[in-house]
Formats: sequence, structure tokens, C-alpha cells
Amino acid sequence: MLAILFLGAASGFPNQITESALQAWLKDAGVSLTTIGVMSYVALPYLLKFLWAPLIDRYPLPWLGRRRGWILAMQVAL
Repeated sequence: MLAILFLGAASGFPNQITESALQAWLKDAGVSLTTIGVMSYVALPYLLKFLWAPLIDRYPLPWLGRRRGWILAMQVAL
């Protein structure tokens, strides 16, 4: 159980480092604080993955199986 806790923390650590560095870089570049704040919404799907991940695991798309179907659908959506 402790290993799962450490793996969960380690998976979010790069995201936090990237966001902090990006915010500092944008501030030094003269980007407005409003724009920097709006850009933080990019991390929202990652932060809320505990809500949508069970749906993806439970409901497979009718083509390409459970995982591949969702991967293809999300790539097309991007």
C-alpha cells in the first residue's frame, strides 16, 4: 500500500514542477497574470482524472476494445 502511495505522488510531481516553472517563465516574459491563471486550466483534466477514469474503465467503446477505442477517440478529439 505504501508503494501505491509513493507511485501516486511521483506521478503528480512532474506536473507540479512543470506548472511552477512555466508560471515563472511566463511571468518573466511579461505575460499578464490573468493569462497565466487561465492557462492553469490545462491541468484540470489531470486533476479530475479520479472522476472520469472509472467511466473509461467501465464503458468500452464499441470498436478496438476497451483501451484502444478510448485512446483513438481522445486522439481524434484533440
